[in-house]
Amino acid sequence: MDGPEDFELEGEVILFGFDSLPVQAGITPRSRTWRVGGALRTMAIFVVISPFVAIIPPHAVWFIGSLLTGAVLARKRYIESFTITRLIGSCPKCGTALAVKSQRLRIPHPVSCDDCHHESNVRFSDDSLREIAAD
Repeated sequence: MDGPEDFELEGEVILFGFDSLPVQAGITPRSRTWRVGGALRTMAIFVVISPFVAIIPPHAVWFIGSLLTGAVLARKRYIESFTITRLIGSCPKCGTALAVKSQRLRIPHPVSCDDCHHESNVRFSDDSLREIAAD
């Protein structure tokens, strides 16, 4: 079974007070089926777990907390339209190569520099994201 296709997008990394630099990123578009399926699985797991954690006093707090945690994690999965898998670029301040772990792409996407600890933003054009969007 083939996984989702990974696209190479060009963007820019921006840090206030410094020149923006070009960046290349690996982006995986996520389909509605993938997002809804993951959200439903996450919520189902927490619905099953909730009665068991409700055994621990105070009962209602653990039960409600478990359901709320499931809802928050399910929402995070549902809103993940794109996943950023890799980033090739450097920090606008110190020039160190930026690293990113596979995670939900935010617009603009924050990236921290491991050396100078400044947080830059990676931006892509809306047109390029629309072109690769999965349904």
